[in-house]
Amino acid sequence: MNLIRKINYRNSANSLSILRLFLGLPLIVLLSQNKIFLAWCLLIIGALTDWLDGFLARKAGGGSLWGSRIDPLADKIMSLAPLLWISQLKIFPIWAIWLLISREILITAWRSNNSKDASASIDAKLKTTLQFLSFLLILWPKQIALNNMLIPLNELGYLLLWASIVISIISALRYINNQ
Repeated sequence: MNLIRKINYRNSANSLSILRLFLGLPLIVLLSQNKIFLAWCLLIIGALTDWLDGFLARKAGGGSLWGSRIDPLADKIMSLAPLLWISQLKIFPIWAIWLLISREILITAWRSNNSKDASASIDAKLKTTLQFLSFLLILWPKQIALNNMLIPLNELGYLLLWASIVISIISALRYINNQ
């Protein structure tokens, strides 16, 4: 593959990460205004751009150093909006949300100061996937109700959020123990 094409793939991947950085604010605004369907659509866009930027980076033979720093930050910003919304509704224990947010801050700081390879682990990718899936199921729009399946889908979302908490703690311990 020629160098120009690799650079274009990397630049496209970085642009998608930047886009995700800016989706967090409209996401929290839509959630706070109870515009759940639009918020859900933004989460879908965020998840798709996360997948696509990873695909493009792999197609380029690896992402840029800048992209490896900005991509996890974009993920965190996208996940903070639903976590803040969930916390204000008091439908999930605040201490569990605190655990997730604390883990994100701790590992982000650790990764940014680590001289070794600090790319996302499989555990961290699983955690992010579980979080996005949980948010999509918790926010499942009533307009897309599947024969009274809305409540079970929401409950499945909460179970996946608990699973993401367990995985986030495991991945944090593995990051720190492997330094």
